[in-house]
Amino acid sequence: MAKSNQLTKREKEVAELLLQGKSNKQIALALGIAEHTVEFHLKNIYEKLGVGSRAEAIIELGKSVGTSIVKVGEPPVEPADENPDNEIIHTNRAIPQRRGIFIMTLKISLQEISRFLVTYKIPTFIWLLIFLIAIGVFVFMRSSKTAWTYEREGENPDESTVGHVIQRSSASAEMVHGQFGTVPAWPAQSGFVKYTDIEIPQTEHLYLKLRYSKYSSSTVPILIYLDDVLSEQTILPVDQGSWDKFVWTESINLGSVERGVHSITFYTDGQEYGVADLDKFILTIEPP
Repeated sequence: MAKSNQLTKREKEVAELLLQGKSNKQIALALGIAEHTVEFHLKNIYEKLGVGSRAEAIIELGKSVGTSIVKVGEPPVEPADENPDNEIIHTNRAIPQRRGIFIMTLKISLQEISRFLVTYKIPTFIWLLIFLIAIGVFVFMRSSKTAWTYEREGENPDESTVGHVIQRSSASAEMVHGQFGTVPAWPAQSGFVKYTDIEIPQTEHLYLKLRYSKYSSSTVPILIYLDDVLSEQTILPVDQGSWDKFVWTESINLGSVERGVHSITFYTDGQEYGVADLDKFILTIEPP
């Protein structure tokens, strides 16, 4: 016989209200009895169920859903039906009741935590400090997971049609793809440099920064292609007054990118003395 069947009529009434999440005071008001009488009945219920706390009692009583302690107005949980082929068809009627039991258990757990804090009188500022630290750790871990940056030296393209690799003492690796947009012998020619096999995560905004040098005014821009698709963004290098002076561009938003392997190409129609020395570029999903 189930343990819940050992309860008296009054104890079953108390158990029903207990499952509904009522407090001792609410149970007393509902049944028209004193609060200490409710405590007496709860003590007897705990003993008969073999539990030691309110939360354990709720769990144990929850196992008896479908017996005499079912909440008023709720149908008992029916067993699984069988079809003509003797295949079991499981019913979902118990799911809302189990969810209710879980919520009640969680509510009791929170009440026990509150009683613990009040009993041991732990200073509020300590809990506030712990809460702030937890938020900080969460934000840090989240930012660490989403950060992505890709850096590459400019003198090592996978493909190129103009320019040549030369030494520049102030370059990040002391080498650049020099005078991009021309060839050692003029006139200038149109062409490109291309960097491939770049694994990029999915992002709504991919940002580009490029480090370059320029010695003369620019007459044509550098066009940017992502996966051979022309971007709306362009770079017009600024005269630095020396091929040994390098500068970073502002962050350029290349738009959304699907997760996968991509390529980036820098193209120019060509100009005398070259568009720029390409030193280094950075791709990132972090906003500037």
